[in-house]
Amino acid sequence: MKSFIKISLVAALLFNAVGSYASEGDLSFKLKRVNEKSVTFFINETQPTEVFIYDAADVLIYNQKINALKGSTKTFNFDSLPDGNYSFKLNTDSKSVEYKIELKDGQALVSNPLVEELFKPVFRKVNDIITLNFENAPAGPVEIEILDRHNDAIYNKVFEADASFVKKFDVGRVGRNELTFIIRSANQVFTKTVQM
Repeated sequence: MKSFIKISLVAALLFNAVGSYASEGDLSFKLKRVNEKSVTFFINETQPTEVFIYDAADVLIYNQKINALKGSTKTFNFDSLPDGNYSFKLNTDSKSVEYKIELKDGQALVSNPLVEELFKPVFRKVNDIITLNFENAPAGPVEIEILDRHNDAIYNKVFEADASFVKKFDVGRVGRNELTFIIRSANQVFTKTVQM
């Protein structure tokens, strides 16, 4: 009977670990293992990724940009952090994954990942024409704001994005040497600065 209970516990832990791995979708980082106060990720695709660690008060305590190679691993060690609750976030161009990490008695307890699709319009500049393609826009309003280099708004409009749409801007007549495009949608913000 004890052997059956042990086997059941190991099987439950294995299924939980596999479920965590599978639920991360096509992110470039996959949770590989947790060992005491360190967490190791397997990199299955080379792409820029930004890492954020927040404390329980949602204060950023660590930030790093990573461009790790496909097939490698990356380990984050939390030995220097005191016991408590933390948020560990990995952002790529199209997705964000967040883990809740509890450090307690020399161990890191890691939650299942929360994966969020990030909204990023296709941005293209040809001569003085800037094209924003919202083919993957989430449902609901999309706000486009354009600021000059002094953060003065030169354009602001809200569009209902029930379907994909394309917006073109002729910036040659604006007379500014730098413009910042801010696109807000579904509690997300995309920012791109363009040199003219």
